[in-house]
Amino acid sequence: MTDAQKQRTEKQLETLAKARAKAAEVRKQNAELRQKEKEVLKAEKEQAKADKQKNINDRYAKLKGKKEPSPPVEPEPYESEDDTEVVEVPVVKTKAKKAKPKPKKKKVVIVESESESESDEEVVYVKPKSKRNTIRKLREHVPPPAPAPAPVQELKPERYIDPRVAKMYKSMFGDDI
Repeated sequence: MTDAQKQRTEKQLETLAKARAKAAEVRKQNAELRQKEKEVLKAEKEQAKADKQKNINDRYAKLKGKKEPSPPVEPEPYESEDDTEVVEVPVVKTKAKKAKPKPKKKKVVIVESESESESDEEVVYVKPKSKRNTIRKLREHVPPPAPAPAPVQELKPERYIDPRVAKMYKSMFGDDI
């Protein structure tokens, strides 16, 4: 050892060894605790994700007017292969129906003429006014905007120039300010 390092006695070395052993044990316990905490957090996240997915599926089924889906059933392990039965479950696929567009209603005006023939009826379809024409008419009736007022000339006040600055400017550029 060098002169700067301290010579330790047997008792100090013994105490140091015990402290190092205890520190190693504490670090080991902390590592185990962190590992358990990670596992718990992972399980909680998976559970929260499963709950959220189930909630969304239930709300979607309610929205579509279907029966509420039952939670998925996990198959139970069996002990012997002799007792097994294979049952096929039919898979039902349904598609959401799109709403059919309603036909446009036409205004009908029935005109009866009072003439000698008994049943003279004319069917006249009334066309709705186009929106463009309505907007155009509204624009025509809007008065034009008032003319802008004439611009006013602004007068700049005379500014005070320090004679020392004017002298320096003149010496640099040869002109008066």
